[in-house]
Amino acid sequence: MCYKIIQYAEYSCSHQTVTRQQVVDCRKRDCRFSPSHQTGAHSCGSTCSQTMLPDQGLIMEQFSNPCRRCGGVMNGH
Repeated sequence: MCYKIIQYAEYSCSHQTVTRQQVVDCRKRDCRFSPSHQTGAHSCGSTCSQTMLPDQGLIMEQFSNPCRRCGGVMNGH
């Protein structure tokens, strides 16, 4: 089955932001998410995979400063 690779940047406050996403193609004809999915008449709901594998997250960047949301907090606001 297909799945997504999600790349993150992580900040010193432990928050993460998504920097890039891409789908990894399983190239299976019975996966409805693959460009190789069969196009002819078939019972897709019962013969094809209807879900993707779990997303795979990768932290690609780490910053020594807090994220904008946490870095912008001043005087408890």
